[in-house]
Amino acid sequence: MKNHLGLWIFIMLLIIGLNLFLSNIQDALLGSISSHSILFIISAYLFQMGLNLGMIKIALNINNTNQATIKDLIGSFYMLIPYVFATIIFLITIFIAAFPGIILLFISISSDWTAIATLEWMNSGTMFIPVLLILVPAAYVSIRLQYYDYFLIDSECSVLASIINSAKITKGYVGELFLLGAILSVIFLISIIPLGAGLIISIPLGIMVNTSVYQKLKKQSLKTNQ
Repeated sequence: MKNHLGLWIFIMLLIIGLNLFLSNIQDALLGSISSHSILFIISAYLFQMGLNLGMIKIALNINNTNQATIKDLIGSFYMLIPYVFATIIFLITIFIAAFPGIILLFISISSDWTAIATLEWMNSGTMFIPVLLILVPAAYVSIRLQYYDYFLIDSECSVLASIINSAKITKGYVGELFLLGAILSVIFLISIIPLGAGLIISIPLGIMVNTSVYQKLKKQSLKTNQ
């Protein structure tokens, strides 16, 4: 990352500027909802998703060849549709994993539906198990499947293959990946303090760390399967 710090800073400033520009337009369009405004908002989100894929591509190129250019930021837009479908499957899988806990939570609070609006159920000790059954499976699945986007960009595999491959390489490393995610989250929170300026460094750092971990897990998985 140090050797490409200038490139990362430029990319982050560019993305922040684009996000602010698109946010201002979205705020103006939300005043009058129409088919054109909805189409623009969807297009803006897809564009931002394409840039996220571009940052992953840049991180992969840096790790693989130690070379990357600003052109790589828009070089993965052709994978946008598979990425959208893979993300939908990713979110559905998390919801399915958390569904038993959600059902148990609603059963637990069904005796007093007014508690839902007032959030009084959060003070009840009986809600600990349902909430735990929601958070733990959801966190577990998200950790196991988190590298699906890396497989899409790195291997250009199918949507289902990206999900399955992520589950394969993360097997047995959930605890370490959870700890890594917690550390990166703390770094992100700290970087927000100086008016969010630290995100210019912490976001690329997080991407580079996850890219490095992805490649190490992928190599380890290949060795295990040989």
